[in-house]
Amino acid sequence: MFLFRLLLIFAVSFLVFAPITGYIAYNYGRSFWRWFGFGLVVPFFSVFIALFMAMRDRRAEEKAEEAQRRQPPHGA
Repeated sequence: MFLFRLLLIFAVSFLVFAPITGYIAYNYGRSFWRWFGFGLVVPFFSVFIALFMAMRDRRAEEKAEEAQRRQPPHGA
């Protein structure tokens, strides 16, 4: 009975965390299916890794935009 409950917990985690990971990645321009597969391999932690990657990409974009605003115009 304990083994059945453990398998059920793993099955539910695969079905929940993999699509969430894929959805997060897709919203930030990454491949849904690649991240879905990663979510199947590493169910719980994949969500946090996808969020970290999204925040890192967003921060890099903000830095690039800020650097572009600080540059003087080309005609000056």
